[in-house]
Amino acid sequence: MQAQTVAPLKVQRTSVKQKIARGMILAGIGSIILVKIYLVVFVIDLITGIYGLITTSLVFVAFLFAFLKYQDPSFTGKFPPPEKPHFVSVIIPAKNDPVIIRKSVAAILNSTYPHTEIIFVNDGSTDDTGAVMDELHKENPEKVKVIHMVQNVGKRRAIREALLQGSPKGEIILLIDSDSVVKDDAIEKIVRVFDDPDVGAATGSAKVINVDQNILTKIQDTWYDGQFFVIKGMESCFNSVTCCSGSLSAYRKEAILPCLDAWCNDKFLGIEFRPGDDRHLTSYVLGGNKHYIDRKNKSWKVVYCAGALVYTEAPSTLKKFVNQQIRWKKSWVRVFLFNAPFFFKNRHVVSVLYYYTQMTLSLLAPIIAYRALVYLPLNGRVYDAMFYLFGLLFLGLMFGITYRLRNPDTGDRWLYRILMTPLSVFFSSLMYYSIFTVKNKSWLTR
Repeated sequence: MQAQTVAPLKVQRTSVKQKIARGMILAGIGSIILVKIYLVVFVIDLITGIYGLITTSLVFVAFLFAFLKYQDPSFTGKFPPPEKPHFVSVIIPAKNDPVIIRKSVAAILNSTYPHTEIIFVNDGSTDDTGAVMDELHKENPEKVKVIHMVQNVGKRRAIREALLQGSPKGEIILLIDSDSVVKDDAIEKIVRVFDDPDVGAATGSAKVINVDQNILTKIQDTWYDGQFFVIKGMESCFNSVTCCSGSLSAYRKEAILPCLDAWCNDKFLGIEFRPGDDRHLTSYVLGGNKHYIDRKNKSWKVVYCAGALVYTEAPSTLKKFVNQQIRWKKSWVRVFLFNAPFFFKNRHVVSVLYYYTQMTLSLLAPIIAYRALVYLPLNGRVYDAMFYLFGLLFLGLMFGITYRLRNPDTGDRWLYRILMTPLSVFFSSLMYYSIFTVKNKSWLTR
């Protein structure tokens, strides 16, 4: 077989207008840092002020690298394509999702990248999901495989069964959530990243498929954009993306096979731990294989491919959103403890300092929020609370403007990013709840 037959991708360049806007955003955040230094020295509570100053500085670093250094690895052209195209095995575990999986399969089959197969895992569904999967197999017998689990085993074990029972032909394993639909060129773009032989995993960008459902889904769409482009973009500058999103991520099979059993049977505080499958698998690729499994294993690059776009369903009610946040925070705690002993090894100093500082500040966030919004005002220091909230709102505004620059056809939707500010204060309080209830499985969806 000859070299890949897909068409060359066009490099997307930043316009002069966007460069100016990005410069103004960086200048704005820099100005806030200077203001906060003045406030810490002369005006506000020292503890709250130092926390806010460090937090703002971290955000500035993220914007700085995302704007000035990040390049989508699918466009760099540093590595020649292989003589034989990368074959991709797409694994989709699903429980009780009969409607959207049809859309998901149609998107993959209509993809601009033809060298794929699909392996479904029916994870103990109680509706007609299994029947829909069988129909899709009959319609596309050479492209679609189906594995039926008698009972629900969870996403990790479902993926493991796909890798063992499904006999995937691809050297690239693409994981897609059952509520996600890829853009037509997403697979083509994310696969090109693996022309670099040292890349072990890559993640794409997620947008909310039900964005117009209500205010909450609009907030999440604007929030996702910043979490991907700014945060993962910065991490990707150092080949150290800490979480490949479950909605669309690709792994080199060689990079995940060593940890498959350990990842699948993970235990935390003596019990099986299911949340955070995507974050945990990413951590094994980053260095967990080498640190925990065998020192002969390789620590791989993990990168972010901004052009690989997937549309995913976001929680549309506050209850579902809170449940999701609790699961994510539980996984965050567990994986942080997993990463802490090895993440600093063989990584750029900026990446190391950013990661450990960010994790520490996240643990302190509920205490700082209580101090700024409750304790200090009760002691007559209302201005401290005002400065605290102003700082959060300003950073939300910067993320909102960035969303508008990247999505110029979305009208005034960027304003919804500012509404994430009060939600973020509330969600920070869920950190300790998540820690104290880490053994509680009632919040799980699979």
